[in-house]
Amino acid sequence: MPKKLKVLPKEVSIYLKREVWDILEKEDLKNLLNSLNKFPPTKIVSFLIGAFLHPKEEIRWKAIIGFGYIVSQIANKDLERARIIIRRLIWMLNEESGSMAWGVPEGFAEALYNHEILKNEYLSIFISYIWETEDTGKHKADNYLEFPPAQRGVIWGIGRLAQKYKDDLLEKNAHFHVYKCLVSSPDLAVKFLSLWSLNNLFPFPEEFKINPQEIEKTINLLIQKDFSYFMFDGKKIVNLHISQLKEILKLL
Repeated sequence: MPKKLKVLPKEVSIYLKREVWDILEKEDLKNLLNSLNKFPPTKIVSFLIGAFLHPKEEIRWKAIIGFGYIVSQIANKDLERARIIIRRLIWMLNEESGSMAWGVPEGFAEALYNHEILKNEYLSIFISYIWETEDTGKHKADNYLEFPPAQRGVIWGIGRLAQKYKDDLLEKNAHFHVYKCLVSSPDLAVKFLSLWSLNNLFPFPEEFKINPQEIEKTINLLIQKDFSYFMFDGKKIVNLHISQLKEILKLL
């Protein structure tokens, strides 16, 4: 009888990565999470993080969605292990890590969206990535992200979380910080995503007032630039055009 071949850990890792990335490439959103359920969550989470850097945008968004779900599955069985994963994301967003963590804010938000305990523990930290110095009397957060592509992920994440946890975000003044980004940022994607997120956070507390002229100015600028953004809107991955966003805006 031939001896059973010993499968080395490296070979298992290569196999799992190939399988996970194959799912991301071939499965639609409807079947994505069920397909990822075939594997032990803790064994595939790193491959999903790795796919945040995939050259295809649609694959990146599928990885972000899958990551949020898988982290929630880990948290359901071992909350401390899920916390370790979140702390890993926090480190990746730290300037000392020496890298631009593409997709990490979005993955962070999806994990919080999918698990209420993680949301309760880390939501304030997530919002603090866009705290400015003068915002609501707070000093600029040590982890404030000045790089616009990083801000995009946080602002998208706030809009995504607002689809489920709007009251928590309003209580923590997320609308104030997002509106500040809309007004002050020169980055068109930041402005676009700020509109989308504010729309998800609306209606605001009575004491918070926005300038309708500022909203109109932003919309007109984005229309002039024929701007669109490829993103997950909470239901599907779409290339959302400013004209489509304008149709659903409740801010004016």
